[in-house]
Amino acid sequence: MVSFDPVLCLVTDRSFRGEAEFLPTIERAVDAGVTWVQYREKAGLSDRRVYELGIALRALARRKRVPLVVNDRLDLAMALDADGVHLGQGDLPLRAAKRLWEPGKIWGVSAATREAAREAREAGADYLGVGAVYPTATKADAAPIEKAALRELAVSSGLPVIAIGGIRAGNMAELRALGCAGVAVVSGIWAAADPAEAVKDFLA
Repeated sequence: MVSFDPVLCLVTDRSFRGEAEFLPTIERAVDAGVTWVQYREKAGLSDRRVYELGIALRALARRKRVPLVVNDRLDLAMALDADGVHLGQGDLPLRAAKRLWEPGKIWGVSAATREAAREAREAGADYLGVGAVYPTATKADAAPIEKAALRELAVSSGLPVIAIGGIRAGNMAELRALGCAGVAVVSGIWAAADPAEAVKDFLA
């Protein structure tokens, strides 16, 4: 099991660069300092192709010694032998999911309320994903969260809070001041002219 540093997560999105650039972009971002990768595939590929691409991504993550967490799909995370899974409020409840998979994995849960955060903590979550913090076009159904609510979750949840949604390098100081342990980024890296330089800007 690789160590989990929540500071900077790259969330995958093939729509920005296409399949040929998918793995090379991730590799450049990880080499530049991304600390973990979340594999998110919403539509457009067969389950077989999603699995095949995931196997290649798992090999890359293991070679680079960064955790690979699968978004939403416990079945895919298990099939890939990923390092963890991130569950939304509409996915399988964490308590149920933990009965199906081996111990020692990374468990993330999306939360926007104190109640959801409490349930996640009591069920054994390792971190909370909270967003959308800023306006975002990569997840049209994402409900915005007020900064005060984000701060309260970061302070009171007892878990590392990972902010997501419209995050740019210039937001990092504000998010750290709000108590966030890390950020998850999509377009801020994928849409950058140079993804490696974008990663360095986030970390700086």
